[in-house]
Amino acid sequence: MWGQSVTELFDRGGPVMWPLLGCSVLAVALIAERLMVYRRLRVAYGPLLSELQSRIEDGSLGQLADRLGSSERPLHRVVVAYLRHRDAQKPFRDQVVLREASQQVARYDRRLNWLGIITHATPLLGLLGTVAGLVGAFHQIELKGGQVQPGDLASGIWSALLTTVCGLTIALPCLAAYHLLQSVAGRAALQMQWITSQLDEWLPDGSVPREESGDSETVVAASQVRSVV
Repeated sequence: MWGQSVTELFDRGGPVMWPLLGCSVLAVALIAERLMVYRRLRVAYGPLLSELQSRIEDGSLGQLADRLGSSERPLHRVVVAYLRHRDAQKPFRDQVVLREASQQVARYDRRLNWLGIITHATPLLGLLGTVAGLVGAFHQIELKGGQVQPGDLASGIWSALLTTVCGLTIALPCLAAYHLLQSVAGRAALQMQWITSQLDEWLPDGSVPREESGDSETVVAASQVRSVV
């Protein structure tokens, strides 16, 4: 780049290039870690909603709660919190679900603040390196009594601007990744809200049809749920 190797450009950038390098390595590690975590926590929303509907119809929500109880996925945890308190009073149930949802959203937001700090800090670090480089360049002009060639001044300014270029090069991808990861976390929070609202609609009073073999009441209860859906 610009007729020089990356190592030469790094050396010309000065001491500020080292913290910028550290920020870039940390940013890559944070983004990779968050992507892996989000992939592990992801839940197919549509199939889960369909399974909830079918479980309500056949009165086996308790079995679903037991099966999802061992899952660490946030959406599953919220559903389990709702189902295990489905017979409680709505204000208490809402409080339990809200507490669980808040804890799960925090898992998505974890370490995102570090990426935000890097996004804001790297341009400032680059600017600091540029200002320090310009101060050094003009100090050299003073030492030479102002007898310098334009090329000498251009060389000093060129080297000083390298840190700003490096800082912006790090900050822009970090900014894009930060907003992408935030959008994923925001959508997960919305899905928790949606599925809770859907369960409130399907089970307005927390009642669940119970399966009783050979009993016509089961058929009646299931048909009532279908009419709600």
